[in-house]
Amino acid sequence: MAMRGWKAALGAAVAGALVGIGGVFSPVAHAEDPELTPVQRFAACVNGGGQGNVLMLMDMSGSLRDTDPQAGRVKAASVTVNRLAESLAETQGIKVDMAVAGFSTGYERTLDWTPLTPESTGKINSDIESYASKNNGVDTDYWSAMDGVRKEFSARTKDQANSCNMLLWFSDGEFSLNVRKSDSDVQRWGGVKPWAPDNRLRSKSAVQEALTSGQNDLCRPGGLADQVRSLDIITVGLGLAVDAPPESFNLMKGISTGQGTACGEQTTPTPGEFLMATDVDDLIFTFITALEEGKGGENPVCVDSECPEGTRTFVLDGSIGAVNATAKAPIDGTRIYLKTRTGESLELTQGKGEKDLGGSTLTWEWVTPRVLTFDLTRKSPDNWAGPWGIVFVADQKSDELAKSSITLKGDISPILANRADLAPRIGEAPVELKLGTVDRNGERIDPTTLSNETTMDVKLFSGGETTALASGLKKADIEKPLELNLDDLKPGVAELVLTLDVTTESWQEGGETIPGTKLEPRHASIPLNILPPVNFPSIPDRISFGSTEKPDPVTVQVPLDGEGCAWLAGETKFTGYPEGLDKAKLFSPASGKDSCASGNLELTLDPGGLGNGSFTGTTTVMLAAKDSTAEPVAVDLAFDLSQTRPVSQPVLWTTLIGVILLGVAIPVGILYLVKFLTSKIPGNAVLAGSVSGPVDDHGAFTDNGVPLGVANLTVAHLTNNRREVTVAGKTLKAKMGMALTEPGHVEVETPGPSAGGRTSLQSVKGNAKLPLAVQGNWMVALDPQRPMSGPVEVTVFTAPGSPGFKDLLEDVRANIRTSVAKLREGLPPDQAGPSSDPWGGGGGGSAPAADPWATPKAPASDPWGSSPTVPQQQPPQQQMPQQPLPPQNPPANDPWGNPPGDDPPAAPARGNR
Repeated sequence: MAMRGWKAALGAAVAGALVGIGGVFSPVAHAEDPELTPVQRFAACVNGGGQGNVLMLMDMSGSLRDTDPQAGRVKAASVTVNRLAESLAETQGIKVDMAVAGFSTGYERTLDWTPLTPESTGKINSDIESYASKNNGVDTDYWSAMDGVRKEFSARTKDQANSCNMLLWFSDGEFSLNVRKSDSDVQRWGGVKPWAPDNRLRSKSAVQEALTSGQNDLCRPGGLADQVRSLDIITVGLGLAVDAPPESFNLMKGISTGQGTACGEQTTPTPGEFLMATDVDDLIFTFITALEEGKGGENPVCVDSECPEGTRTFVLDGSIGAVNATAKAPIDGTRIYLKTRTGESLELTQGKGEKDLGGSTLTWEWVTPRVLTFDLTRKSPDNWAGPWGIVFVADQKSDELAKSSITLKGDISPILANRADLAPRIGEAPVELKLGTVDRNGERIDPTTLSNETTMDVKLFSGGETTALASGLKKADIEKPLELNLDDLKPGVAELVLTLDVTTESWQEGGETIPGTKLEPRHASIPLNILPPVNFPSIPDRISFGSTEKPDPVTVQVPLDGEGCAWLAGETKFTGYPEGLDKAKLFSPASGKDSCASGNLELTLDPGGLGNGSFTGTTTVMLAAKDSTAEPVAVDLAFDLSQTRPVSQPVLWTTLIGVILLGVAIPVGILYLVKFLTSKIPGNAVLAGSVSGPVDDHGAFTDNGVPLGVANLTVAHLTNNRREVTVAGKTLKAKMGMALTEPGHVEVETPGPSAGGRTSLQSVKGNAKLPLAVQGNWMVALDPQRPMSGPVEVTVFTAPGSPGFKDLLEDVRANIRTSVAKLREGLPPDQAGPSSDPWGGGGGGSAPAADPWATPKAPASDPWGSSPTVPQQQPPQQQMPQQPLPPQNPPANDPWGNPPGDDPPAAPARGNR
């Protein structure tokens, strides 16, 4: 069935969340049934046809060297990814993508969104395995972790029609920061904290002040926790408390669930779950079963031989297609047996194993010496139906109980069979809902073949109201049409939630009845678009204002589908906003019936300032029919705007203001002197990294994301000389500009044509031209030997802490083809054979092409016409996308490492050692 496969393995996966935001679309189906757990809400959404997005967020703090030295978290994550992928492959119509990120001093995504399939597990697990050595972080920065999650899902779901997003967040410690003894520490450990930009963290008291303000911003009404929840993200937190008191995880629990430390106001429905492990074996068991809907249980262990009290029994019948189980032994040396339907006991020996049982196949793996996973898959009815068991046997008695989680994967799922034919409209006749059940291949299941204890419940969520359409439908009634009356519903997307309860058939043996096993309920959350009355327009349920780094108002056009018009009623509620920006306003020129807008409804969100966070909320829009005599209809519209305060701002204002104030009375020479003095690269440091690959009209090596991470960047500290700096092999030279009103800029000399900037790139005499504040910009350079067909090099520049790094890479991906095409305009075709001179100097090479970005000027001499010193010939570059380049001279340039000759920082509190 659709849900049972991926659902059982989702427990093996590592995440939990429900998201749906972005551009104009029908919203996500997120059932608010209080009887559904957060994990079940995600399951219902995906099973109802939504796009699943699973983000795995891993702690990278130095304390992991003590709490998880064998990287059990990595083993558990890899196992769950494999199990999830295998289950997804068995099920039609289920779509789940996965991304991986880490956090310590900041947030860093290391794996872009990747479809989760058996073919992609190698790529995903390779990234996860890299976290085994990522345990040197100096902070456990909850604020930056959650802010990164907010931005990640905002960007991911912007254009998705029906998103179901899940976050699994692992940490071994509380929210903690380390003291920075110098500006160098501040720079290499992520820069200043965005929520406390004036705090240099120079002392323990300054650190405590930053922690307090960070927690306040996380948990205040409308704060970061509320912003994440308002984007419908379900958070599942996993805490590893090896030698830390449980209360140290209260804030993590509060962020995940709203309980523990009181955190935020948006706590209904329950926003997530929190699980805690006390040792690595417990962590792995908890990790694998985190989202599993299987039945958990505990048993004492048998001593020396099998015993009834050490056996956990489960009953299978023909409706079960497979069994997934995870078991944890309480002491070393415990043997675990599978007791088969025929009464045979099979020892599941350490390591990996596989056995053909005739009608089924058994595979198992010991993830650690105490944690076992096994899968039992039916091939035929032979020796399948009946009682089975898991038996724990040890050489000595243990006061600790054995744990097990068993998921019976029933081959059945509830569906709305006539979903594609429904177009419910208010004011028209009731519609008939035709329900049913299908197997994993989407084939109809005859209800008469189900067990007598099979029942189905049907609920509708619309406009904040819950309507029970049916309760306890017996198997004979499941396919009977169910009438939905539309009179009391509001226009917009309602949620139809189907819940199927299945219990396997009881088993009779030797005059004894073994009760059947109750499966976990199967849920499907299906969006129903309730249309307004005839002649009324309809609007989407959600609109995204995108993202911005400015305090300026942002305007969008909300499309109206159909005849009639709409206006903003003025009833707006903000559920989330950056710190200090609680006066934001949403307005429209269409503010009443007299200014009712047709075609599109213009909305403007005025942030009222600049901060870090998301503006989220709902507003009311009035719809009017083409026939103005009809009474207007009110509908709800959700919205969001992601805002980020940039670290560096342009530095031209002092020069320009000086020109305006001083006027013509000041000698032009003094103005040029002012320009010269202010034409410096701002900030404390520049981080840069380069990557290269093919780019042409058909595609670019960056189409699936720029293969460059923060860990691959090198750093150059800006001290006395801010006019020239070399970083990542590029020499940046500050220029003041020749005209009085021309702002200063940075030039980067390259052997081949190049351009720089952001979105719309520029060049000067064939060299890249960047703003003085190079941080947050990028450049592209053509191959000097083969500019028309050779590999293209991209270099990105950012500031300590890499603010806006993801957006910067997205700008590269979106604009690189246009920029390269512009650079190549007018260039002659590449010669058949490469020149022996990689710099293009000397010989009979063609004259440089006109610079497509340059301001028209008098012809300049060819800067490459002379014969410069020729470096050693480089081997030809490959034409396939390259992996991110490792940092040059890592000991000196690693912004998060220790300076040459420095000792590591003193061991901090739990979570950042």
